[in-house]
Amino acid sequence: MIYIRLEESIYSETTNVYKSLNIINLHEHSKDNIDCIKSKHLLHLVQTTICLHDSRDAVSNIIRNKRIWEESYLIQLLSILIRYPEMSFIDAGANLGTYTMFAASFGRTVVSIECFKPNIEKIRKAIQIEKLQDKVVLVGNAIFNESGKYLKMQSDPFNVGSQMVIVNSNMNQSENDVYVVKTIRFDDILPVFKAKNIRNAVMKVDIQFSEVYLCETGDKIFNYVNIPVILMEWEQSPHYVTRMKGVISNLVGRGYVATADMCTTLNESDAFSSWPPDIYWMKMNRSEIC
Repeated sequence: MIYIRLEESIYSETTNVYKSLNIINLHEHSKDNIDCIKSKHLLHLVQTTICLHDSRDAVSNIIRNKRIWEESYLIQLLSILIRYPEMSFIDAGANLGTYTMFAASFGRTVVSIECFKPNIEKIRKAIQIEKLQDKVVLVGNAIFNESGKYLKMQSDPFNVGSQMVIVNSNMNQSENDVYVVKTIRFDDILPVFKAKNIRNAVMKVDIQFSEVYLCETGDKIFNYVNIPVILMEWEQSPHYVTRMKGVISNLVGRGYVATADMCTTLNESDAFSSWPPDIYWMKMNRSEIC
């Protein structure tokens, strides 16, 4: 169901996009029993709301205790947004939406992609509390190499909000099973970027080893949107070498350089032995920030 009014001419490009793309209605009433907190201030500039799972979820517990998640990475990305005011934000694998909420609260347009329904509920509630409906487009799909498939997700009892799509798990549509998700190709979201006039964006990618699908199905978006900085989780990559080799090949082919901190270049030969848990893919003149 398409809930936001995007240009009909854009959606008429392909009926497949219209059928598969799930834009979440951010004005629909959210559940009242969602636990939400105010985050800490970052850079003395921005504070936001983050809504949480119960105590079974490790990420939620950290946020409750510290009122923040991945603070150093958030500060680095917010610093880029400060330096480049034309930049929007893409949050691929939003989880509880911490990055989404900080970027939107900072005044930037955000395209947020999250397929797990309980996470979507938390993000929508936080957006409504902060009154940021006009800043965020929330896409409720999993990125895959084919649109319109229903796939099962593998759950983690200690990391409730983090799910991994099971590739060979074709399912029937189920409105009630939160572990069944509908897939899209990354390029299916192009109409959103066009409608919101997003031509420059910083991106965070944490989609549980589906990163290769984002890279391989995103030619149109990468050509339309200048994405000079991509923060990507890398910690478990040695367990998915084939997929992550595909990520390296694709992004290097697009002119990106892997770095540890936006400045220190990483050697590709060390990708599965000593790269840090999170890396920055850079495609810009780094002398401006290093």
